[in-house]
Amino acid sequence: MKKLNYIYIVFFMSIMANAQLQEENFNASSLPDGWSTTEAESGHSWEFGYTGNLKGSGIQNPTSFQSGGVVFNDYKSGDFNHNVVSLTSPSIDLIKESVAEASLEIIYNLRTFSNDGKFTVNVWDGTDWRNVLTVSNDTNEENSGESTTSTIDVSQYINNEFKVKFIYDDEDSLTWGLGIDNYKLTGVKSSNVDGLESIGFIYYPNPVNNDELTLVSSKDISIVNVYNTLGQRVISKKPSTLESKLDMYNLASGTYLVQVTINEKVGNFKVIKQ
Repeated sequence: MKKLNYIYIVFFMSIMANAQLQEENFNASSLPDGWSTTEAESGHSWEFGYTGNLKGSGIQNPTSFQSGGVVFNDYKSGDFNHNVVSLTSPSIDLIKESVAEASLEIIYNLRTFSNDGKFTVNVWDGTDWRNVLTVSNDTNEENSGESTTSTIDVSQYINNEFKVKFIYDDEDSLTWGLGIDNYKLTGVKSSNVDGLESIGFIYYPNPVNNDELTLVSSKDISIVNVYNTLGQRVISKKPSTLESKLDMYNLASGTYLVQVTINEKVGNFKVIKQ
């Protein structure tokens, strides 16, 4: 049994593939394709391809984005304006991309003034914006010359219109501003269901967020087995139908391997139970 468990764990890991889904370094001096912005009350907006020193980051060793970044300079926008600006990524269909797990990586530098100024990161979950990061303190210490890298798990927000919004709010005060040097969206994708493509096999949804996984094929589905990450079989069915629904209500949240047999052809794929 231990050997069987080990084989399944190895196989389980082998069908997962890391993929870079989006990346933007903001090196160019114009708004990247597919991105959108909003302006401040003053009409001031983001500066792309910024290579100068970040205001308020120190004199001896100030922060700079040598290859370019995107900056909102609040100090430059003038007094007595409540500036709230946003920068939004293009949307991406993570369901179509068969993404089971996703994460963001952001390099940024926030420079507040008298504790005023806030940076937030929101993601679109298909219906609403969800906050995944809020920063209201200076990034690192003054004169450190360093920015902060944050990695955020956004797997629970996977949907077919996923996008990211960066928001800077000066909290109705004159502050220094915010710089972003890089953004990445990476994911873990399950492989194609090898061996079952020719018979029109599909499955949905993934992640399973309504406790039911639907399997559909142009030929009768003979056997369905579901295994957890320990290689233990937690569901077994013999539907003998073109469509089968798996009740995953009683399974714990996590990742599962589904093995489907159709006319002696076998396919394996990974699903996430939320």
